[in-house]
Amino acid sequence: MTHRTRTLVATVAVLAALTGCSAGGSSEGAADQAAADDVAALSAEGGRAEGGDDTAQDADGEDGQQVVQTARATMTAPDPVAAARQVVVLVTRLEGRVDARYERSGSGQGDPGSASLTLRVPSRSMADLPEDLGEIGEVREFLVETENVTNAAEDLDARIAATELSVERMSGLLGRASTTREIIEAESALTDRQANLERLRSERARLADRVALSTVDVEIYAPERAPEPVDESPATFLDGLETGWAAFTATVRGFLVVVGVLLPWLVLGALVGAAVVVWRRRRRTASAPSATTGAPPPVGPPTGPSTAPSESV
Repeated sequence: MTHRTRTLVATVAVLAALTGCSAGGSSEGAADQAAADDVAALSAEGGRAEGGDDTAQDADGEDGQQVVQTARATMTAPDPVAAARQVVVLVTRLEGRVDARYERSGSGQGDPGSASLTLRVPSRSMADLPEDLGEIGEVREFLVETENVTNAAEDLDARIAATELSVERMSGLLGRASTTREIIEAESALTDRQANLERLRSERARLADRVALSTVDVEIYAPERAPEPVDESPATFLDGLETGWAAFTATVRGFLVVVGVLLPWLVLGALVGAAVVVWRRRRRTASAPSATTGAPPPVGPPTGPSTAPSESV
């Protein structure tokens, strides 16, 4: 399936979903159905037109992959601030831009300062960027990460096309509305779809900007101030012991912080609990004498049925 065919098929699917959501209004549903018919016709026509050059279209699709690139670079230079200014000149020459820039001047001969920049460089220039930066200073580290967003871009394009057709149909339906109810319903539906269209266009523009301009974070240090690469895996037993001890001390510090936060509340809870216990004991002691006071039961022989001696005759 070629790029154009996939786009048209996705457009039909999105338009069908929009048609299902608006099935409550007969006029709106008719407009969406007409838009769906138009897209289906375009899909069929495009399929017939593409029948003989599928190979060429697929090759263009492979070359037209949309990829977002992000990079991180660590550089050293005798004068980091001057090197940062040269990096700005380089980015301007490459038709990019600087989104963030921080420069710290040195406080003396032992502190030449440092600089950090967030660059937006055209994607076509990313392959030669390490060499270009190497002409300004020594590149200690250059890491690039990529993300293929071709499917996301095609999905957004299809949704935008379907929404544009729906907006056009709803505009025509609004012009043909004759009653107040039809006008209100058409205006409400048109407003919702126009807002959705603007949101989709904005999202697509942001994605296109990320594809066109790659983000590069650059840190520039003096050679003697550059941080050493961190090896996260312990190489020897002593390294492992040091790592374990650091983790243990960090855990203890975190536990002590939690105890320090909870301690005032624990003390307050203990005082309240003690007050409740004392109050309940005093109340129990005060009610005990009143429960035991009262007239003692009468003392005497047990009562029972009296037995009179029978008189003998």
